[in-house]
Order: sequence, then structure tokens, then C-alpha cells
Amino acid sequence: MSNLKKVLIPVVLLFVIYAVYILKPTKAIGSFDKVRAGGEINQNINVLVNQSKGFDRDANGMILAFYANDIKNQEAIVSLKEPGPAEIATARVVEILGHMHGDTYIATRVTVVE
Repeated sequence: MSNLKKVLIPVVLLFVIYAVYILKPTKAIGSFDKVRAGGEINQNINVLVNQSKGFDRDANGMILAFYANDIKNQEAIVSLKEPGPAEIATARVVEILGHMHGDTYIATRVTVVE
């Protein structure tokens, strides 16, 4: 085996392990401040669903918006571009992908974490 292969194979293997570790979903709650700093760039963040505030629904009962809290207990309205899954109503933690506009988080995707 050549010296290049002896070096390249472990480097590629370490990179794959690192990428899997970084991309692995987490249940840790994020901060809206971090998302605000990103501007218009869509970012993932885990938030707590504030079920006590209720949900905005369309005529078919699908969820269009809900309130969420971050790690600092800051509250934001999560407005969905497309109606979200009904499981949001019973979820504790959801992962949302989107960006902030003031105190409103415009979400392009919502995934129930817990």
C-alpha cells in the first residue's frame, strides 16, 4: 500500500466520523438570538412548543402557526409556510428550519423531536 493511501484512508475515515457526529440530531434546545444573527439564512433550531398559547389552524384543522420558547425562555411565533403535522399539538420539542423576522420565525420545515 502506498504512503498516500496510508494517510488518505484514515483522514477520510475521520472526516466521515466527524460529519456523522455533527449532523446527528440532538434534543438540545437552541437560542433564537443565534438565528437572528444569521439574518435571512435558514437555520435549524430545536424549540419547546408552548401548548398553553394554542395553535393557529386552517379550515381543515392543520396547524399554520404556534408559539415556541428557546433555551433562554424567549418566546416567538412560529409561522409555517405549509401546514404542519398534527403531532406538533402534542409535541414537547420540535426542530424547525427557517429564519427570524422580528419575533416571528418563518419555518419551511417542522420535525417533531420529542
